[in-house]
Amino acid sequence: MSDAIQFERVTKVYQARQIALADVSFGLPIGSTVGLLGANGSGKSTLLRIAMGLISPSAGDISVFDQPMRPGAKQLRQRIGFLPDDPAFPRDLTAIRYLNFVGQCFGLDNRDCKARLGTLLRAVGLTDDAGRKVGTYSTGMRTRLGIAASLMNDPELLVWDEPTAGLDPISRRQTLELLEQFRGRKTVILSSHILGDIDRVCDRLLILNQGQLLFDGSRTQLEAMLPANLIELRVTGAVDAFRRALQERLQRQDYSHDPGRIRLALDPDETAGQVLEDVLALARETGATIEGINSTGRQLEDAYLKLITDDEFRGFLRVSET
Repeated sequence: MSDAIQFERVTKVYQARQIALADVSFGLPIGSTVGLLGANGSGKSTLLRIAMGLISPSAGDISVFDQPMRPGAKQLRQRIGFLPDDPAFPRDLTAIRYLNFVGQCFGLDNRDCKARLGTLLRAVGLTDDAGRKVGTYSTGMRTRLGIAASLMNDPELLVWDEPTAGLDPISRRQTLELLEQFRGRKTVILSSHILGDIDRVCDRLLILNQGQLLFDGSRTQLEAMLPANLIELRVTGAVDAFRRALQERLQRQDYSHDPGRIRLALDPDETAGQVLEDVLALARETGATIEGINSTGRQLEDAYLKLITDDEFRGFLRVSET
């Protein structure tokens, strides 16, 4: 299977001051649904803009459907549907007039344009508000209109940046269901801070941190970085002292990044009962109160945070050694 997108050692430097992407390489197979993860400033938006041909890289090569992508590649970009993280629209146009304009930009005739915009407005739940001016829309309504606009040209590749941001629960569910319908039919890059959305619809993950690609693989491969079985503790009181004592005296690593939650790994030959005896004694000694105990498996959030934290720690060590 050929790739829909191919990045070969792509680097982007802004004004000789900021390295937004550093030597990034990956390929996305046609029909895949890929989750793009990373904190603010990690390089996600730059990667999406380069993939769209909106900006040029400082070094490296990008191809989309086996063709070089660069600013001005009009025919290639007509095969892509793009939803920015904060879509802007002409305030005085109605949704119908705006989508009709989008369709004309893609060369759709009037009949096809009207048919598509009607179907898409229904799919995103804007049929009843299609005659209202876009300037009166809420944030969630504008996002839904942006989703419809990104689909007007029936694109082969979808690039969606935070498509569920600002949506109510029903609209969010409908958007995710729409993405699930595209699986195998369209190639999708989904950038989101909502790990639950990524987990539901994506079959592959790209994780960026400070412009570097830390991970390229499946959720199963990412979660394999964590122990298979963990104990989760909900803790109040002297939580920090308890956490330090777990590491220093029991040599137990905390896999949680929640201030009130501690997650401890079990060795293959250990039982929860064996570990809890020492843990409960240490909690009493340090003044911590354990409010709840659960046995749990690997979770995407913990694996993602561990990957980012380990990378930050390696960076700290490199600075300390210089």
